Parts: sequence; C-alpha cells; structure tokens
Amino acid sequence: MSLEQSFRDRTFVVDDPDARIRSDDDLMAFVAIPGGGFKKIAKGTSVRVLDVRLEEAGSKKRIVFGRAAAADGGDVLGWTSTRNLAGSFMNETIGLVPPEPGATRFGPNAAWDNGAFLEQLDLVAIVDSNLEIERLAMKTIAPFAALVAAAKDDGVRITLNSGFRSYPEQKLLHDGFVRGLPGFNTAAKPGFSKHQNGIAFDLSVAGGDGNPTYEWLKRHATSFGFVRTVSKEPWHWEFDEAKAQAARAGGAFRTPNVRD
Repeated sequence: MSLEQSFRDRTFVVDDPDARIRSDDDLMAFVAIPGGGFKKIAKGTSVRVLDVRLEEAGSKKRIVFGRAAAADGGDVLGWTSTRNLAGSFMNETIGLVPPEPGATRFGPNAAWDNGAFLEQLDLVAIVDSNLEIERLAMKTIAPFAALVAAAKDDGVRITLNSGFRSYPEQKLLHDGFVRGLPGFNTAAKPGFSKHQNGIAFDLSVAGGDGNPTYEWLKRHATSFGFVRTVSKEPWHWEFDEAKAQAARAGGAFRTPNVRD
C-alpha cells in the first residue's frame, strides 16, 4: 500500500449521475459535447485514479481532481472531481509534503511540544471530512489507516477534522480564540498544542457519547495506539502507544487527566 498516495491502490465507483469530465488545461472547465451537453462518466462506473491535482475553489478551499481510467484496464476517461466518487476521497492520502529547504522552526513542517521546537516533520496531505486538505505526520499514517480500516470492517466510518498544525496556523487559532472572534474555539498557545507535534487527531464524532464512531473508538482505539487525552473534547485523540497501552490495561480509553 502506498502511504503517501493511498488512492493508487484502490478502485473507486462513480456515485454521481452528473460526473462531468474536466478540461486537461483548465480543470474548472467542462469538456463539451458537439451539439450540446458535457462529457460524463456514467454513474456506477468502476475507476482507478491515475493522478491528482488540487485547484483553489475560493475561501482557501481546494477541490481534489482525479485523472480517472476504467478499472478494468480500459481507456483513460479524463479528469473529474473526486467528489463524484463514492466516499468523496475522504481519508485518501494524496502526496508527501517534505520540509522546505532551509525551513525555520516557525516553518510549515516544524513540530513543537510544550513550547519547544522539536524537529522538521515529513507530512502527508490527506482529504478530511469536509473534503478539505489536512496534513498528518508521515509516522502516523500507517496506524491511522489501520484504525480507519478496522472501523470500516465493523460498518463504522472514521473521518478527520483536523491534523497537524504549523506554528502560524496555531497562532491564528489562538489569537482568534483570545479575541473572541466568531467561529474560533478554545485553542492552546502556539508551540503548546498537541496538533503541533504530529500526534493529535480531531475526529468526526459529533456530540461524543452515543455517536457510533465515538462508541467504536472507546472500545477499539487503544488497540491501534490511539487514546483520548483532553477533557471536554471527545473528538481529540492522540497516537501515543505507551499511553494507549496503559489506558487499555486499566480498562479505559482515555488518559487519567480526562474527566469528561
């Protein structure tokens, strides 16, 4: 399995009756059919994704486009939005994001913990639950994929809301929280968030107790090295095998400091 580009190992099914093919030169433009209409990939078609491209779609959101080919080894069908595929590409890794040459401790790959710079991380871009692009530390991709696959086998879907954050990203969230700006929630000071050291995952669990994904995580996450570590945040889980093992040994799914 390709950890950096998981889509290369999978077959997808077109799930949209209006899965239009995009122009190779301009992915925001559709390929027209002479006489009217647009070229489409029929709903129910099994495809492989040969390559991906990201395009800005306003408000800093991105659309992931995939170059699709018939899964049976047939013709290349063309570029289409991955939102047209069953699952919409959620949890698919789409590429390695290595540290930039000469990157500083405040750069996009710089890991921090407890106010101290740790190292530059290899990150991997991944599609989150909002079909936006998050980044995860390369060292956590395999265990996260194993967690997702095990849940899927049990009919439960685990998706990501937030992963690694750079120092500037954390500063933006913290400043918004301190100023009480709309849409900003509790956020640690830059340099102190677990999202900055490459082990923290915010997962989609709605209100927590009673949510099927959360209940599954409570029973099984520690077996994969994941453990809840923050009070009042049922969505926040960390990949920490030692803490997960200790919690599991005590019949728990969270660290002792977590009260609710």
